Amino acid sequence: DMALGNNPGTRQAWEEARAAFARERQAESTWYPQVTVSADTTYQKLNTNNTFAKQNKSYYGPEAQATLLLLDFGGRAATVREAKQMLIAANYQFNQAIQDLILETQTAYYSYYSSKSAVEAALADVANAKTSYEAAQQKLRAGLAVKLDVLQAKSNYDDSLYNLEEAKAQLKTAKGDLAKVLGLSADTDFEIEEPVKDVPTGMSEEDVSALIEEALRQRPDIGAQRASLRAKEAALAAANSDLWPTLNAGGSMEATWYKYYGSEKSDQFNVKDSNGYTAYLSVNWSIFDGFYLYSKRNETKADAAAEHEKLKQAELEASADVWSKYYNFRAAVQKRQFSRAFYESSSESFDLASQGYKAGLKNILDLLQAQSNLSSARSRLIQSEKDLYVAFAELLHATGAITAQSSDVSAKVITKKDE
Repeated sequence: DMALGNNPGTRQAWEEARAAFARERQAESTWYPQVTVSADTTYQKLNTNNTFAKQNKSYYGPEAQATLLLLDFGGRAATVREAKQMLIAANYQFNQAIQDLILETQTAYYSYYSSKSAVEAALADVANAKTSYEAAQQKLRAGLAVKLDVLQAKSNYDDSLYNLEEAKAQLKTAKGDLAKVLGLSADTDFEIEEPVKDVPTGMSEEDVSALIEEALRQRPDIGAQRASLRAKEAALAAANSDLWPTLNAGGSMEATWYKYYGSEKSDQFNVKDSNGYTAYLSVNWSIFDGFYLYSKRNETKADAAAEHEKLKQAELEASADVWSKYYNFRAAVQKRQFSRAFYESSSESFDLASQGYKAGLKNILDLLQAQSNLSSARSRLIQSEKDLYVAFAELLHATGAITAQSSDVSAKVITKKDE
């Protein structure tokens, strides 16, 4: 909600949709007559030897004209259809901007949450490394270890401190990225709640075909591409109409009023005020223009054909996107399961190695190896949790859904899981 309210990306897409609506209204204006009103005034000064005509005058008056296109063999209607389809495409693009922002927000949120977990894991690594280092020092003082053991434990401890600082830096970066997506300044102070819901993991391989069909039906980018194709087809119809004549009706009326100046006036040279009215029908047909209109028709025909292929390519890419996102999600489910098992076994192994080293049953290399495995297991578990959340969000995005409940297939999976 915060991102949708603050992020300028969706506002930009909304203004672009409003501009497309204005262009549609511009196209629809051709259905109405075009009326213009004008007025002018002229002052005339005559210098002549004819005393009877030696006088100055001014004349002024208004004029109104109206024209209406009666027939153009479908060109006007096609232009309106083209603008309407471009408006539909702009609306779909606005929907896509919303879905893209939702995915960006989810990804940034889980990255920040993962970075916080990584700092906690790095602190745990520092604590384990410090414990091992102190154990090595105690054994050295007791004469049960050599200095090499202490140096190896200390180098491992220093390395854990280095990793901790790196994790802290990544946390700050992740927080700044999340703030940017939310439409906030990078230095804004905020905290997030931890995710409380797990993602559904019960999808079967049979669901992928249904997900592909769902994506082709409801993805906004596919809808925008289809509308763009219909707009190109309408443009072709308009270009075809340009090859035929147009029938127009029009009319005008004007009034001219005169005023004379000077001491010598003669009524026989004075022009009286006048009014005029005109009505007409006209047929306009460009018989030859150097094949300009014919070439323009061929251009729009090729554009429509290219747009059709572009739609086919977009549908193929959408199906491939769903396919890859689906199997990334399935892999993420398995990787999280294995990472949990790895963490549990590594944690138990480190505890046993630490006890064994203190009892003299294990050497320092065994302890440090167990500690390294535990550190890797922590990092892998955190990464697998993040990958699973992001993979599910990307799968929903690939199908054109906003939430799991808005996806037919995902909703069925959730229902099965709840049951």
